[in-house]
Amino acid sequence: FMREIVSSPDYILEANKPKSALLLKSFYVDNKYFKAVLRLITSTDDSNFKNSIITFMKIDEKEWNRLIKNKKTLYKQE
Repeated sequence: FMREIVSSPDYILEANKPKSALLLKSFYVDNKYFKAVLRLITSTDDSNFKNSIITFMKIDEKEWNRLIKNKKTLYKQE
């Protein structure tokens, strides 16, 4: 599921740390919900840095809803 989460997230939410984002993706096969924390490189970072997944986990629907409610939404797939 990792490639699809990164390439086509349902939500991108503001994370607690700078230069980071929460990616949320649900899969309708077995109603699975996933969260990934992505660290993004910027023009001010060392040129050897790469975008990277910091954390990846399966979450339940309650956590999914809590994140959407309490975090700033940067992107929502329509």
